[in-house]
Amino acid sequence: MVSNTAKRISRDQPRTTDPGAQARQQLGPAVKTVTWSNFERGLVAVCSIVTLCLTISLLSTKNTINTRQHQLQDLQTKIYQAKNDNASHRQAIAEMTSQSQLRSAAKKYGLVDHNSNVRNVNK
Repeated sequence: MVSNTAKRISRDQPRTTDPGAQARQQLGPAVKTVTWSNFERGLVAVCSIVTLCLTISLLSTKNTINTRQHQLQDLQTKIYQAKNDNASHRQAIAEMTSQSQLRSAAKKYGLVDHNSNVRNVNK
């Protein structure tokens, strides 16, 4: 006759999970702290100071770059405004030196313009 029931396991045997854990429990805490040598302390101090100096110099450089970038933008804005002013002044000069403007100015002050005596010179 075939049986579907599970086989009974006896609980008399102790459980073994990790053989290393049992060995550590048997040996007990035999861990000793090792003191740092003067060289190791000095090395850690020097590395910490170098890291701090590099961090400070990085932040200082970044701040300087941001300031210079702002000054550059201001200068570019001033250059753009000066170019626009120059273009508008050139346009005003061209309008004032046109033939119609010269004729109206001559008429206003009672001057006569003889076209036979006028020469146009272009650069």
